Amino acid sequence: MGISGWKGWLAGLLLVLLLLALAGCSRPDSGVADPAAEPAPSNPAAPPPASTATPSALSPASIAASIPTVPPVAAAAPAATPLPPATPTPPAALPATPAPTPEPESQDSLIQLIDPLDEPEFYCVDVPGFRDSLRTDRPLQAHTCKPGADDELFRFNQPAAGQLYMAAYDLCVEAEGDLAYTRSCTDAPAQRFTHAGDGAIRTESGELCLAMAGGSGEPAGGRSHLRRNLRLQPCAAVEPALSRWLFPGSSPLSAAEAATGLMYSALESALKRDAGPIERMGDSGNPAYIPALVELLRFAWWRFDRDVETATNSALERIARQNAFQVEIEVAEGQDPWPQWVAWVGRHPEVQPPEGFAGWKGQLFATLVDPAMGAFLYDGAPSTIRLEEIVWGGVPKDGIPDLTNPPIVAGAEAAFLHPEDRVFGVSFNGEHRAYPHRIVNAHEMANDVVGGVPFALAY
Repeated sequence: MGISGWKGWLAGLLLVLLLLALAGCSRPDSGVADPAAEPAPSNPAAPPPASTATPSALSPASIAASIPTVPPVAAAAPAATPLPPATPTPPAALPATPAPTPEPESQDSLIQLIDPLDEPEFYCVDVPGFRDSLRTDRPLQAHTCKPGADDELFRFNQPAAGQLYMAAYDLCVEAEGDLAYTRSCTDAPAQRFTHAGDGAIRTESGELCLAMAGGSGEPAGGRSHLRRNLRLQPCAAVEPALSRWLFPGSSPLSAAEAATGLMYSALESALKRDAGPIERMGDSGNPAYIPALVELLRFAWWRFDRDVETATNSALERIARQNAFQVEIEVAEGQDPWPQWVAWVGRHPEVQPPEGFAGWKGQLFATLVDPAMGAFLYDGAPSTIRLEEIVWGGVPKDGIPDLTNPPIVAGAEAAFLHPEDRVFGVSFNGEHRAYPHRIVNAHEMANDVVGGVPFALAY
C-alpha cells in the first residue's frame, strides 16, 4: 500500500467514526449531559409518534432529529386531515369577489297627493275599474284613496329603475302625450319616471309632471268617493298643491297631518299674496280651519292684500254653511267682520283647530308682529284656556311698559288727582296704597311691594 492509499484509508475510517459518534449522540441513552434535557412539558394535543423503533444511525430521520427544534405552538394536524391549500380559500361570509346584494323588494303602497284639497280622505293615483273590470285602455285618474285596493297599489324602481309597477296586474305606468296609462312593462323611456324632493313625479325628460286637474272632485260612487283627471303638465307651470305626491314606500299622511300642513301653507302663501291654500280650506268644509282663518282675517287687509281678505271671508262662510252652523254674523258695509268671528269662535268650543295650532299661531305673531312673541305660543305650551281666544293686543312685546315700583306721594300731596278720580286700592299688613286709574290705564300693569308683599296689579 502506498502512502497516498494509506492516507485515503485513514481519512475514510475517521469519517466513519465521526458519523458513528454523531449517531451515538442522538440516541436517547446517550451519556452526554445536556443542561436543557429537563423533561419537556407534555403536549396532550400532540399526536403520538408513528413508531417507537430506533431509527437507523445514518437515516435522514436520525440526522434531522439531531437538529434542535422549537416546540410547536399548536398541535400538528392528524395525518388523516388534508393540508390546507397554498392559497387559503376565504370563508363563505367574505367571498373573494363579493356578489352584488340585491335591493330589498319594494312594498306595494299608494301614491297619495300630499294636499287633501276637497277630499279629507286624500286623492291617490288610480286605475279606472277594479280587478276583472280594470280599464287599462283608460288613462290613470286621481281617486279617493282606497288603502289595500289593488288598483291603487304601486312599486317604485321595479322591474327596472324608474318604473312604476303594479304587481297585482304585472303592468307599468307609461307616459303617452299628456296622459299616463298602465301598459306591459318594457324598456321604453316613456316608462321611466323620477321623484324629486319637492314631491313631483317627473317624466324621464324632467319637463312634465304628473298633476291633478283643478276645480272640485266629481262623485265616483263608493263611500262618497271623488275622482279627478290626471295630466302630464309642464313642471314649470303646474300648481304645487296639485302635483306633490307621497311616493310608494312613504308613510301616508293622516288627515290631521294634512290639515296642519295646509294651515302652514296658508300662512306662507298669504305672505306672498296667494290665496290658493285659503281657498282650499274653504273647499274642504273642515270646521277645524275656522280658528286659523279667523287669525288670518285679523291681518288680511293690512299685512296681506284685499284678495286674501276676500278669500278668507269666503272660506269662513263656506265652511260654516257646509256644516250647517248658525253663523249669526251680519257685517255692515265697510265694517270689519273679524271681531264677530272671534266672538263666534268663543261660542263654539266644539270647533277644535288642527294639531300644531299653538306653534302655528306663535309663528303667525312672530312673523307679522314681533319675533319675540313666538316664545309665548309654541306646540306643547302649558295652557288652561283655549288658545283660540288669545287675541293680539295691537303692540309688540313690551310695547306697553309696565309700572314697576312707582314713586309714592302722600295723599295730601297728590295735587294731580281730582276728588272724582277712580283709584285701585291695595292694602297689605296695615299699609295702604292707591293707584290712579288714569295712570294705570296707560301701563295696564303695576308691579309693587306693599306691606312687605310683592304683587302685580293687571288692568
